[in-house]
Amino acid sequence: MSRCTVVLAVVAALALSLSSSGCALWKSKERAAQAEREAALPREVRNATDDSAMVLVPSGEFPMGAPAQQKRVTLKAFYIDRNEVTNAQYAKFLADVEKKGAAAWRHPDQPLTKKTHVPDLWSHPDLGQAKANHPVVGVDWFDAYAYAKWADKRLPTEAEWERAARGTDARVYPWGNTPPEKGLTYRANFFASYLGADGFRFTSPVGAFPTGASPVGCLDLAGNVAEWCADWYGPLPAETRLQNPAGPATGTERVTRGGAWNLGADSIRSFSRSRLEPQRQLGSVGFRCAKDASPEAAPPAAK
Repeated sequence: MSRCTVVLAVVAALALSLSSSGCALWKSKERAAQAEREAALPREVRNATDDSAMVLVPSGEFPMGAPAQQKRVTLKAFYIDRNEVTNAQYAKFLADVEKKGAAAWRHPDQPLTKKTHVPDLWSHPDLGQAKANHPVVGVDWFDAYAYAKWADKRLPTEAEWERAARGTDARVYPWGNTPPEKGLTYRANFFASYLGADGFRFTSPVGAFPTGASPVGCLDLAGNVAEWCADWYGPLPAETRLQNPAGPATGTERVTRGGAWNLGADSIRSFSRSRLEPQRQLGSVGFRCAKDASPEAAPPAAK
């Protein structure tokens, strides 16, 4: 090998080393800047349109899925409703629909045969509008989508929902690994209390089980009502590490999460998955909303 070739090889190696060091330094600075921006975000905000409290879910990695299928998922920071959408909040949406029509909030794939966003059980004495502070039920996926868009929010992805429910320590339920009724202290409204052991035969008022709060402060992420997510239902990807997953591109059923008042303890685990045709309206299915958490998009801080 000639002296010239050796010199060129050394120069190339040095250039590569400097380039790698520079790239690593830039990434480190970018991560620090991102952390600084996120630290400035309020922990809780108030959404003006539907007067909902939203809590911040920090960016980072968490274990998603059942123990045998667990993935390491990294998410951007986001806000999510502390409570499920109530009948009172949904009534405000319906009032706006009556005044202005629903075209501005309609999903492009909503069937033409769907003419109203009124819940299927809106007049039910135990599940409908008479229970103002209970979660709205009898809504299909298109109703949930339209409400979220009206409120300048969106439906959470399945990954976001699970992160808000279980935190970063792979817990089984939002409150930890303790069974939901251990010691006859109910931490969720689910089938064990279906006949009224906790005082609620059907849905309960939102936030009625404060001991069931998730690590970020969300309530009723286990039981009460199952919640629509943005994703199409499908098998989890084969990759063990995922970044901001949004589910399959197409499908026939949408994801629901969290179980409900009429389901058992296994169904309200934070990693349990369910699916439903997007046009189904059930008395056990409602939703909550999410929102991106950039400093520009964050709503005003709660007072």
